[in-house]
Amino acid sequence: MRITVGIKSFKEAEYFLNRGADEIYFSLKSVPGHRQAAFASEKELLDSVRLARKLRKKSLLGMNAVYPREKYPVLLRHARKMVDSGMDGLIVRDPALLEYFNAKNFRPFFVASILCACFNSQTMAFYQALGVRRFAFHSQLLPADLKLMLANAPKTEAEVFPPCIFLAANIVPYCLCPYPESRDPGGAKLPDHACTLKYKCGGQDFRMLDSDLYFQAGMFYDFHKMGVQWLKVPRQQNTPKLIADFEITRYLNELLDKGTDRKTFSVAVAELVKRVDMNKYGKSYHFKPFPAAPARGA
Repeated sequence: MRITVGIKSFKEAEYFLNRGADEIYFSLKSVPGHRQAAFASEKELLDSVRLARKLRKKSLLGMNAVYPREKYPVLLRHARKMVDSGMDGLIVRDPALLEYFNAKNFRPFFVASILCACFNSQTMAFYQALGVRRFAFHSQLLPADLKLMLANAPKTEAEVFPPCIFLAANIVPYCLCPYPESRDPGGAKLPDHACTLKYKCGGQDFRMLDSDLYFQAGMFYDFHKMGVQWLKVPRQQNTPKLIADFEITRYLNELLDKGTDRKTFSVAVAELVKRVDMNKYGKSYHFKPFPAAPARGA
């Protein structure tokens, strides 16, 4: 599987592109996307796009918010400028924005954001008709479910989060509890726990599965085995944690590429994640800068 990493600075672009990332994705603070972690400078963003092209890697711009219609012409100009500068495509959430881009004959490589909430083949077909060629899928989709969905869309790329690193219990954008990164001022005051609401489909209740590292490792293994193309390391304010997320994802992906069997891989995942202790890095929405380089001779 290839790895796409969310970034917010040229320094992060250099780090990840030179250490095995196949793609970077981002947004600009003046044209906000879904997350606060974004480039403050358009120059830095364009420098990152050029670096990706130089290294024969990919870059994507996130426009995965719902924007007022009067902003659409500005968004189109911004997106065209980025694509003309060498960027490979856009991550989009809103069908209305996709329809606008299509009407203006602007059809780059479109990726459906996780906020499109694609849980079935019908939703995929809807977005495919609008030009989407890759989908980011929720953690709630098990490999067996995703395999059935992709069987009806053989030319569509799939993107999943590494289950043992990022297993979101809340279903965005439908969870009624704002997470701490939300602009809702009450979000940061809510207790830090997963959503307990149930979702109904066909008369049955659905909620996030309780799972341990072995179960999550099995999901990871199955996604690889069935040919999912992309692993997504989400952008965040906490750069040391972002680096750790990426390094673990890269290492585990390399194990799978070497043909590691399911049992051995599951044990490796459980031992590694426990040993690393990701809790020491803090929360993804806490701002932490790029770690300082070690002193010479240290």
